[in-house]
Amino acid sequence: MTVRNWLTKLLKASKKVEQAFFVSERDKGDYNNLDVHMLIGINTDMTYQEVKYGMGNVSVGDYQPIYNSEAVCKYVTKHIGKVVDHDIVFKS
Repeated sequence: MTVRNWLTKLLKASKKVEQAFFVSERDKGDYNNLDVHMLIGINTDMTYQEVKYGMGNVSVGDYQPIYNSEAVCKYVTKHIGKVVDHDIVFKS
């Protein structure tokens, strides 16, 4: 399943999610695996479980609210311009 499919499921499953941005890059430790970073725009608080099950019960390694948007945006976008997949998805 692709990241876009996960986000499509999440957008359909949750009334809290309005948009999401993702970047997927090759994992440093295992080039065959992808490391995915997502920024999920919500209209109210959302739990780890809601995100996990909303995407189809996928493994979510690290989940936390963002308090420093500039720092997290730099972290998430650090590989843009290299060979990475990225997109922004909006609720239709």
